[in-house]
Amino acid sequence: MQPLRITVRSLAVVLLVVMGLPLGWTVVTGDFFMTVTGRSMSPTYEIGDVLLVRQPVGDELDQVGAIVVVKFNDDPDDAAQYVHRVVEPTADGAWLQGDNNETRDPRPVRPEAVLGTPRLAMTGPVATAFDLSQNPVGRVVLAAAALTLLLVPVRRSAATPPGATPPTAPAPAPATEDPTADASRGEPALTTGR
Repeated sequence: MQPLRITVRSLAVVLLVVMGLPLGWTVVTGDFFMTVTGRSMSPTYEIGDVLLVRQPVGDELDQVGAIVVVKFNDDPDDAAQYVHRVVEPTADGAWLQGDNNETRDPRPVRPEAVLGTPRLAMTGPVATAFDLSQNPVGRVVLAAAALTLLLVPVRRSAATPPGATPPTAPAPAPATEDPTADASRGEPALTTGR
């Protein structure tokens, strides 16, 4: 297989993996992705950072300094969530505070409000690229690019059929005797046929 063909096919596979890996990860682990939309956790997390959030195990609110992702309110239809740090555990939950906030949150949270803890944070261009690859338009563009790379044939040279070796330069013509040469004047007696 030609190096160009291998490169094009490899790029198509990478695009498909970029599309499918996050979905596969969430299905296998139960983790989810969250994009930071506020400045309350700056400089730890900035607007646009993408967090990979692992499922809670139950003790997240017991550890001062732990970063947790929680539901904004108790409404099950409201998907609003935020990320803050535990500053003071209580008997039935904990007080949270954003790293960039002067005071703690106005009310403590209970364990059932905890959605998880950040496992990984993607920042800068990586976070932007991830966000683009996960929205519907980005997925369509990635899928179209991958399919194009997989289905459109990579052109071969017209002079070289598949499996054949490319032609080499012609060999020089053999030397022949020149009947018009005059050895007495120092002219060569052989020519190359050109």
